[in-house]
Amino acid sequence: PSLLLPLSAALRPYPAFLRPSPASLRAPLSPLSALRRSAIPRLLLLALVPAMASKQEALVASYKAAVAAHQASELDTALEHYRACVAIKSIPAVHNNMAAILLSQGDKAAAEENWRLAVEGKPDYAEAHFNLAVVLSESGDDAKLAEARRHCELAMEHKEGYVQAHHLMGNIRMSQGAQEEATGWYAKAEALGGSAAAPAPASFRWEGVEVGHVRTLRLPDGTSWSMQTLSLRPLSFLVRDFLSENECERLIGLARPRLQQSLTMGNASASERTSESVFLPAAEDGLLRELQERLSALTRLPLQQVAGGEDIQQGAAFGMHHDSSAFLPRLLTAFYYLNEVK
Repeated sequence: PSLLLPLSAALRPYPAFLRPSPASLRAPLSPLSALRRSAIPRLLLLALVPAMASKQEALVASYKAAVAAHQASELDTALEHYRACVAIKSIPAVHNNMAAILLSQGDKAAAEENWRLAVEGKPDYAEAHFNLAVVLSESGDDAKLAEARRHCELAMEHKEGYVQAHHLMGNIRMSQGAQEEATGWYAKAEALGGSAAAPAPASFRWEGVEVGHVRTLRLPDGTSWSMQTLSLRPLSFLVRDFLSENECERLIGLARPRLQQSLTMGNASASERTSESVFLPAAEDGLLRELQERLSALTRLPLQQVAGGEDIQQGAAFGMHHDSSAFLPRLLTAFYYLNEVK
């Protein structure tokens, strides 16, 4: 079991969960004013009011419980409470949050359905349009690519200077074969990102020295590894025995039941990416969090720059794809080899 570190970049496009506005939670479940104008007897109206108030309280309680669980990365519990919310009242931001969880669990169809419900309930919901466009763009289907383009346009229409949406439009147009136009969208995203973002602090980078160079790294917890330079351009290192055999088996066990065909973006086609994969959030298992801390110590990068989760892949080819940019760069990619490779 080894760790290979090539210097490259990528973009995970799904934003953190969003809070519904307080007004959407406080809004009455039915227009009482209309009830008062109706011919419903006063006694029936008085019976309806406390029942509706009880539903309102249940909605707020379910939402608070969902947010607390989501922030604690207890995703199954959060999803249960979000579902209780939308059973009472459909709230676009809650559908957005449900979709993000469902996608992280590998249920792309349910995620797509919830993002559709989010934009149906709030047509100017830029983030939900963006997320839906991402999922649709990854299918590789021409009809869905065209739909992804429409939702990406709506995201930019409803959120001025939406950098990620400009970059996504480049991916979509690249997938549609419009390379020159795609390059223009990437340039717009870079320009918007450069004007909006604060200068990033300098990040540490190991020097390759020369191909074959080996250095011994001693970490604060007392462990040490040997890191060998495999290439200078691109800069790649090999760290052997970064994971134990038991840790490899643990990761395989977490991933295997949920492996699905890898998604593609930009101009990557099914023939260029033939692996199966699953994204495992770091909060799901203590080993995933430990690996992030270990990688942070190895690379000397702050934990927040390596935090997120692990993308476990099985199988063959993984060709060039366009899902990175200077405004949201990935400083490195770490490959954990969970079995013997030649």
